[in-house]
Amino acid sequence: MRLRNGEHGYGLVTKVLHWATVLAIAAQFVVGYRIEDGDAADRACDPPGEERGGGKTSDAEEERLDRLEDACEAQQDRLDDRADEPVDVAFGDLGTGDLLDGGLSLPEWHVLLGLTILALGVVRVVWRRTTPLPPWAPALSPVERRLEGLLEKALLALLFVIPATGLLLVAGEDGWLPAHVTAHVAFFVAVALHVGLVLRHTVVRRDRHLRRML
Repeated sequence: MRLRNGEHGYGLVTKVLHWATVLAIAAQFVVGYRIEDGDAADRACDPPGEERGGGKTSDAEEERLDRLEDACEAQQDRLDDRADEPVDVAFGDLGTGDLLDGGLSLPEWHVLLGLTILALGVVRVVWRRTTPLPPWAPALSPVERRLEGLLEKALLALLFVIPATGLLLVAGEDGWLPAHVTAHVAFFVAVALHVGLVLRHTVVRRDRHLRRML
């Protein structure tokens, strides 16, 4: 396989950068959602009926409510302990506790992956500037080619916007939260349109061709 893009299609470097970015983003979302799950576990542990205490319930009922509250708090403590352990993001065990001087917490992995995505974005932009794109697929209409070009630029820009606004939030700049959320929504929309176009010209049209042959 050739390293650079050309008449033959995308080269090896472009493909490696593409799939490395996909894996880094997928890992980032897994870690981010696990952090959110841990934050949700910090909800109040007062069980239903707790407000009726203070002499309004029997001793047995008070004891039962106390046990429920203790169990909830113990579960929260276990979740907090897990959040401080190295994260396994379904791509394999990332460590057994001795990685980088005792392992990284989920927030630290989140920051590290964000920096990795930023670095990949820089490399992709440089490679894109120095390497021509292969010819368009003949099946793409002019409108679809224009849309794909816009989607490529949008996704490359979001490789910088999402991690950058996330790092600003980590630094305590809460005013960037709307921009961070908006960038996530834009990312999902762009990915959905990109995948839709790919499926349209692979699965859908191939299926139509097979049905014509039958």
